[in-house]
Amino acid sequence: MYDKTRGIVLHTIPYNDTLSVVHIYTERYGRMSYTLPRGAGRAAKMARALYMPMSLLELEVENRTGRSMQRIREAHSWIPLPYLQSDPIRASLAMFLSEFLDSVLRNNEPQPELFAYIARSIHLLDRINRGLGNFHLCFLIGLTSYMGITPNTDGYQPGAYFDMQEGVFVSDRPIINPSLSPTEAAFMSKLLRMNFANLHLYKFSRSERNAILEQIIAYYSLHLTGMGQLSSPAILHALFD
Repeated sequence: MYDKTRGIVLHTIPYNDTLSVVHIYTERYGRMSYTLPRGAGRAAKMARALYMPMSLLELEVENRTGRSMQRIREAHSWIPLPYLQSDPIRASLAMFLSEFLDSVLRNNEPQPELFAYIARSIHLLDRINRGLGNFHLCFLIGLTSYMGITPNTDGYQPGAYFDMQEGVFVSDRPIINPSLSPTEAAFMSKLLRMNFANLHLYKFSRSERNAILEQIIAYYSLHLTGMGQLSSPAILHALFD
């Protein structure tokens, strides 16, 4: 039985000498794994290009209960993303986002609103001209609401700490819970006011941006069990002066 759905490519890995496995976050089924034929011919190369990280696809897929891996009958581009594939900075951001999402999206239950948020964001990443250096930070902050871990912005005052475990700003440094210093908490408060419409107005140095990214990743790691170590942030650390 084959059904149609839209999907967002997370990543592709070799499975054996003849097959690869592509992990796709689908609109209809949530996170799914599909087998793909491996090869060196022109058709295989075109297929690999179709399944680049964060590609947005229209799919006709197998849906058999009880199988950990399904098959794709047909796939084509849902929304073309020409700049995401040709621009090195956008491609680096897409690589990071795909690795991050692959780490946190473990539920195979469909979440249409989450799917729509990711798809809209990736389409925007392909088109955005201002504030590109803040895009990944804005995306991760926006994602917290769909993951059920949105920090509470109430109560911030200059000099406050940010309690990472409780997700709130507090006047005194937490004794047990991991926390951000007042300087770091000020950046967090600023970041929580960012959205895709105003992200170009936020100016951070490279070191500030890298530190903020590490803090956000640490926040996710604290709240989402099973989140693995990420390798792609190192790529982003060299970008965006």
